[in-house]
Amino acid sequence: MVELSEIAQMYFEKVTDFTTPSGIGVKRFYTPEDLQGIDYDRDLADPGEYPFTRGHHPDMYRGKLWNIREIAGLATPKAFNKRLKFLLEQGQGALDWEMDGPTMYGLEPDQPMAEGQIGVCGISLHTLDDVDELCKGLPLDQISLCMASGPVVQQAYMLVAKSRGLDLDRLRVVGGHLHYYAPACMTSTSEGLFLPNGKLSQLARLSNDWLEYVIKNYPKWNAWFISAYDFREAGGNAIHEIAFTKACAREMIQEMLKRGVDINTIGRKLSPVLACDRDFFEEIAKLRAARRIWSRMMKEEFNATDPQAMKLRFHIDVSGVNYTRQQPLINIARGTLGALAAVLGGCMGIQLPSYDEGWATPTEDAVRLAIRTQQVIRYESGVARVGDPLAGSYFIERLTNELEEKIEAMADKIEQMGGWVAALKNGWALSELRNSLLDIQNKVETGERVVLGVNRFPIPPEEDFKPEVYAPERSDVESYITEFKEFKKNRDIDKVKKTLDKLRHAAEHTEDNLSPFVFDAIETKATFEEITGVLRMIDGLDYDWAGEREYPF
Repeated sequence: MVELSEIAQMYFEKVTDFTTPSGIGVKRFYTPEDLQGIDYDRDLADPGEYPFTRGHHPDMYRGKLWNIREIAGLATPKAFNKRLKFLLEQGQGALDWEMDGPTMYGLEPDQPMAEGQIGVCGISLHTLDDVDELCKGLPLDQISLCMASGPVVQQAYMLVAKSRGLDLDRLRVVGGHLHYYAPACMTSTSEGLFLPNGKLSQLARLSNDWLEYVIKNYPKWNAWFISAYDFREAGGNAIHEIAFTKACAREMIQEMLKRGVDINTIGRKLSPVLACDRDFFEEIAKLRAARRIWSRMMKEEFNATDPQAMKLRFHIDVSGVNYTRQQPLINIARGTLGALAAVLGGCMGIQLPSYDEGWATPTEDAVRLAIRTQQVIRYESGVARVGDPLAGSYFIERLTNELEEKIEAMADKIEQMGGWVAALKNGWALSELRNSLLDIQNKVETGERVVLGVNRFPIPPEEDFKPEVYAPERSDVESYITEFKEFKKNRDIDKVKKTLDKLRHAAEHTEDNLSPFVFDAIETKATFEEITGVLRMIDGLDYDWAGEREYPF
């Protein structure tokens, strides 16, 4: 029972927090004086014009709406194929694959450490046959596909498309081949990125080789070079997100320039995944500032001359870290605000978490609702009619400028350390995220940061809504593991060994691009783990858990 005194207190409740999550103080109101120092042609310009603060395209969503690209990944290739077709039927125009733990970390599905993890939080993919099964009946030449995976899975996808007679030059793919640069900073050892001697690992080399390969060979392939969304999930704020992204981009660009790739070609290919967190106006201003920062870096620092190379093309993942298990239906409102901020900020694609994300992999009903939420914004809200509709707002323009200044200051600090890799190796990036995460947690525990259903307006657990929880069918997983064992048993082992030996020799004794050797190994039916295992052995990391360095056939 609510006390009468509490009701009166709620009636007179007022705003008491005057700082954005990134620590920027917010004034009572803003006036034309806050626009002093902002020159329209220099700092804003029209949509589609340098420095692209107001958007990458003159017509914005009149020319093309953002992609609805719900992240999906569940169970086995057969089960996931059905989910992908379901998503396309609901009006999703692009697909996004998420891998399970064993696939991401190089564990074959029949290994003891993979037990209980197959298909739990993503799709289990380990062979060329798996990718072929997953793609059955999908219009690969008509959709845009994003794969949150390493190069080997992506190369298998290209082989599947090739086997179907498709023109690889026309495939629209966003490949996360440099994704390791983000999660590496979230572990204390940056495992998988650096060796004990401080050098980059062979898996990192393969990622760089694959980026070079796709830039030179696949015209419509975009390089998802970093998941800055991960920085937000790890506790970072808007300043960390964009400053870290810029620092990582510098590292990637410099690596590709060393390999003889033209800066305009590089700029047209790189694209990050950014986040939309909980502060509505700060997130919009962040996206506007990010485009301006990127374009100036490409033009002034790297001397790009093609306007297309100066445009920051980004996809948005609405931040699932803000979703709660408690009162999960509130997550629908959280997601709607995040998606709306992404649209007003001029994004090119949106992944909106389903309301049940805090519980498990989304059910069909939950993911359909996430798609419908984006479609309401698309077709019913009217916000897509005008490019950058908040431009000229005293508050938005001031906030955009303040964020730009703070982001540039942090990016310069990283550069003074020696760049992004140096910031990872010395632990600074990890320390920044840890401290920020601890600050968030402290504010939640003290009530300074309100989380509805958690520290404000909770309800008894027995009264709370409990969503249907998805779980992979045990029989499907068992059948999949049986099929995997049969796959390994029935292949030509001698051919597999020969291609793996060639890959190992190239990695150990040459500077050749490793991508063609990986293609050969996949075609002879080497598993993805055997391929990455060869590279791990070169780095001194044993392939299997018994410490043996021979191929475990």
